[in-house]
Amino acid sequence: MVGFRLMANSLQTRGFRLQRELQRRLFHNGSSRPAFIVGCGRSGTTMLLHQLSKTWQVEPYNEDHPAAFENYRLKNAETIAKLVRTSRAPLTLVKPILNTTMTTQLQASFPQARFLFVIRQFDDVVRSSLRRFGPANRLGHVRSWMEDDFSEFGSAPPPEATRQYLRQLWRPDLSAETGAALYWLFYNRLYFDLGLDELDNVLLVQYERIVQAPEISMTAIAEFLGIRFAPSMAAGIFASSMIHVPSRSIDSEVRAECMEVWMRLTAHTQLG
Repeated sequence: MVGFRLMANSLQTRGFRLQRELQRRLFHNGSSRPAFIVGCGRSGTTMLLHQLSKTWQVEPYNEDHPAAFENYRLKNAETIAKLVRTSRAPLTLVKPILNTTMTTQLQASFPQARFLFVIRQFDDVVRSSLRRFGPANRLGHVRSWMEDDFSEFGSAPPPEATRQYLRQLWRPDLSAETGAALYWLFYNRLYFDLGLDELDNVLLVQYERIVQAPEISMTAIAEFLGIRFAPSMAAGIFASSMIHVPSRSIDSEVRAECMEVWMRLTAHTQLG
């Protein structure tokens, strides 16, 4: 029975790929436009990429795709430009979450690109991060930033304002939950610290609004990206992952900072 189910899934996937290729040959004029999904991990970015890639109009590159990424880091601009040039889809959608600090450099390299900056409430992101990566991961990232001055980000370091902000909140004895909250603060503050809130080619997308009103939200996102909405983009989205139960292990000062940044972000959300 399992073997038949796997075979059926494989045939279904193959059928979808053939149908998508046929639609591209029939309806696509040959040029492609780049778009990037940025923000903080565990905010629904993979879900968004998956939903958008259900249409023939999108060629997706998740952060584990070897053509666009190496060790989850985006390859050079020339490589990405080649993927866009050779794409058979109207939109080439790339998800360089760990390269969110280089969003302004990507804008310079790809002036016609659109950017989706995805946000999600911090308690749910902290909970999801610890469940997915374990207690040491996010705290370890933040500790390494403190010890080596954010060298993880290479030639695209975060703004000094962001670095100083994290340094003021850091303590070596912070809990794993607080470390994950600092990780959330770092990535989400970049929306303001990089000046993305002032740019027309960046759309701030709130995860909670997508799962509560999938069709309305995905229609608006498709319009922003310059593609046609398809019902499949909203199909299968559910809201059961929204919990928002406060974690008592997050340091009170860090929680207050998270809440302030969250309120600023939701005030700028452009969907719905």
